[in-house]
Amino acid sequence: MTSGPDQKVSAPDLFSAPRSRNDVVTFLLVCAVVAASFLGRYSFDVAGFTVRWEQVAPVAFVGWLIVNPGSRLDLLRTLRHPVVLTFLAFIAWNAVSTVLFSPSLGKSVAILGWLTIDLLLLAGLMSLGARAVWAENIGIRFVVPWAFAGFAMYLIANRTGGGVSWGTNLDSLYDVYVTRLSATEANIYAAILVFWTLLLVARKGTDRRWMIAAAVTVPLGLIASQTRTAVFCMVMGLAVYVGYELVRRRRNPTPLRAFTFGPVAVVVGVLVAYGAATVLPDIGTERPSPSRHETAPEVRTDTSRPAQDKLGDIDFSGGTVGFRMAVAREAAEDIQGVHLWFGNGTNTFGLRHEQPGSPGVSGHIIMLPVQILYDAGIVGLAILSAFGAVVWRHVPWRRRPIAAAIAATFIAAATLTSMFWFSVVWIILASLLRPSSRDEGETGREAAQNVVEEHPSALETTGIERI
Repeated sequence: MTSGPDQKVSAPDLFSAPRSRNDVVTFLLVCAVVAASFLGRYSFDVAGFTVRWEQVAPVAFVGWLIVNPGSRLDLLRTLRHPVVLTFLAFIAWNAVSTVLFSPSLGKSVAILGWLTIDLLLLAGLMSLGARAVWAENIGIRFVVPWAFAGFAMYLIANRTGGGVSWGTNLDSLYDVYVTRLSATEANIYAAILVFWTLLLVARKGTDRRWMIAAAVTVPLGLIASQTRTAVFCMVMGLAVYVGYELVRRRRNPTPLRAFTFGPVAVVVGVLVAYGAATVLPDIGTERPSPSRHETAPEVRTDTSRPAQDKLGDIDFSGGTVGFRMAVAREAAEDIQGVHLWFGNGTNTFGLRHEQPGSPGVSGHIIMLPVQILYDAGIVGLAILSAFGAVVWRHVPWRRRPIAAAIAATFIAAATLTSMFWFSVVWIILASLLRPSSRDEGETGREAAQNVVEEHPSALETTGIERI
């Protein structure tokens, strides 16, 4: 018996190991998908296109779902889900804009293909129903080792002056090696840590020991990334989560410890880690010239000073803020007339502009709202906003607080450093959309609320108020 995307199951069904051969293969492919999402830096070329391992794994996963008779029907059914259809509409609109305005269809097709893979990945994980929790369980287990490894490489690279610098880049602006491990850059490394930590927080008491370990290691990973935006996003996400739970608690009383343990542990960990960093001596040694190392300086789209330096300085004429404003001004020149509504075609900014301050380097828009407006215009931005609303509509009621926290965190992070295409975003989205279950502490009232969310007409008979 299969479990579709809207089926509710009990805790044993969610967490028991896969039993049948088909389930074992599916589980291993889900493992590959999640593992590949941490390998964004690695790719290879095929017919002139750059192919990433985080694109290969989802294709293999969905291919298995198609050839396996036991999962094919669930996948086909999920392809008609409103969330999937709305995202398909967004991709289709990007394709229209690209055909009309892109000066190089090949460059645009690469991103359109990536978006299509994201769509298939989302649909594939959603089609697993309750088994989509496998991806969540695997992802949150990467948090501790990935954060610890990142901090270890940060220490080693800076203590050796770059002599051993795997998984790091020299940030030439502040003359410090920052951690990216196998991610594309330090900002993405830190953002992935934040997203999975938030999901771990939402597990409440079920992973308490792992939560404590994450509260110790994740702040160290954030220090290693030297990215203040990630720290802000982490704290903001935790605040949104706790605030949402407190508001809901007034109508559905629950013990405070049920949703405050994780946030408190992480905040304490952040304060202790950054507090300790302010009194520790400089970990660096004499820095060799970057030309003497195979590790090239990193072009950071969001850069932070070490914790002992000022974190509140904002320079509108230079630095990262000035860089973003320069990119936005160049983009605005092309968003005129019909292009304001239809866009300029997917991934076309770099075909028309060089990177500000970097002659000969193709430009790229790192701010997601500006990027979508440039590529697909107001219509594309409206479709993507509708996609967000449809996703929210289908997130189970009990998972709304963490969904709000992740949404706020993603919007803040993507406004500064876009990671919209990366598979981790779609894995986490599928985790938020998976069916609710009794393991999340769902009471009879909450189960009824889920019914109301799926069938608004039921509101008249249940008497439950929307929150």
